[in-house]
Amino acid sequence: MIDPDELYLSSDKYSDLLDEIDIEIIEEAAEQKTGNSIKACKHGLKIWENLLELMKLFEANSICELDEKNATMFDLLHWAGNFADELEDASQKHKAFEAEKLNFCETYVAMHLNMLDKEVRNLGNVRTALAESYYKMGKTEEADALFRKWLNAEPDWGWGWIGWSDCYWFKKYIGLEKDFDKAEKILKEGLSITNVSDKDYVTERLQDLQKEKNKNPTLP
Repeated sequence: MIDPDELYLSSDKYSDLLDEIDIEIIEEAAEQKTGNSIKACKHGLKIWENLLELMKLFEANSICELDEKNATMFDLLHWAGNFADELEDASQKHKAFEAEKLNFCETYVAMHLNMLDKEVRNLGNVRTALAESYYKMGKTEEADALFRKWLNAEPDWGWGWIGWSDCYWFKKYIGLEKDFDKAEKILKEGLSITNVSDKDYVTERLQDLQKEKNKNPTLP
């Protein structure tokens, strides 16, 4: 990756992109404060477009690489995790944003393919958002395969077990029935892992699931 200090002195495009990102982040934050996720996402999509241009300019392979080299003044990994959540909120109000969420998450996950959640902050959040999108589309096998691949590589990723389990019970998706038994099995598998991270949260989620399951007994 090209050194940011060298590029700043030699490239007007670099400074222009920084200015555009700065403006859009300010606008995005303003819309977030008003609770307008759709308008916030429109600014977020412009930020994402500029970050991809920044990657090309720097000959970088990932947003993580941009962040590590301090190519901007912003915490890009924190932004990416929040943007995935923001896209999910917007998709609840306008279905067009589901496709935007899927595209963002697929691209972001692909550029950090061989990295772990513990190595790239909020990568797990974006990965969970991606798998959830597949699940919502009825592609449950694809969602399961993604979580299984990620958790095979990083079995102590506690929120990964939570995110996988949540697909099957935490929300109601149109056309999909809740599966409390599978959700419970996933969380118990996670708790069986030695030194699983955020164990208290995994345990709490299992307890909440079991309470909800008892309220919805299986019909004979």
